[in-house]
Amino acid sequence: MAVMPELTMDAVTLSYDLIGEEGDEPVVLVAGCGQPAVGWFGLLPSLTAAGFRVLTFDNRGVAPSSAPPAPYSVDDLVEDTLGLLDHLGLGSVRIAGHSMGGWVAETMAVRHPGRVRGAALMGSCNETTAWEKAITTVERDLARLELPMPPLFYATETLRYLPNRDLQDDGVVEGWLELLRDQSYWSNPGRLGQYEACLAWSFDTERTRAWPDVSVPCLVLAFEHDVDSPPDRARHAASVIPGARFIEIPDASHLGIFTHAPQVGAALVEFFTSI
Repeated sequence: MAVMPELTMDAVTLSYDLIGEEGDEPVVLVAGCGQPAVGWFGLLPSLTAAGFRVLTFDNRGVAPSSAPPAPYSVDDLVEDTLGLLDHLGLGSVRIAGHSMGGWVAETMAVRHPGRVRGAALMGSCNETTAWEKAITTVERDLARLELPMPPLFYATETLRYLPNRDLQDDGVVEGWLELLRDQSYWSNPGRLGQYEACLAWSFDTERTRAWPDVSVPCLVLAFEHDVDSPPDRARHAASVIPGARFIEIPDASHLGIFTHAPQVGAALVEFFTSI
């Protein structure tokens, strides 16, 4: 098994990887809450075939990156990302983030436009829903209790994001359970730290006011059955961000980067090659 390169900064060690040909234009992928970098496997073929070199990394709190004491913030994750770009000598980059990773990409587009050539915000760009606030509060509170839950609990946590049609299909559910039932327990402080970051973002009522001031090209990518970032709210966000493009992936849920990777990859390639 190959050893991943690492970057150690003041508070955190980040594990990262560069996939593609040296000299190709870089694309940075920022993972969602609890998502390991290996979860990008479905998008890599589309991006590398289009001539991009892809940087992936595990956010603080997800192994093999380190897990400093909680709480974390989206600002912390932005600083981690910028530190990694500086370490690799990358100036202005194309960046795509999913869910919590989309908030990192969005914040970079707002506050560090000189470092962002274009930002793809996937399943993330919206005014927060009551559901998102409630479920994230539950996740944070469970993490605070530090109660070990059975593996099936964590598997069903992921399955809740599937469309109702798929949840009623035994074959689909059993396939996902087979894939997820043996996942390792995500322990604190990483679990608590990332959920603290998500909860603070969800209750931040000021962040959406920055959308009209975004000056870099943006793609807001939504999924038809996404309960965390519903398409109508994502479409509204895109209408407020100057010049933003909006794409909705049909039949997909919040897990669309996995279940509909070819369609998502094609949308990213089209956007990134145009800027």
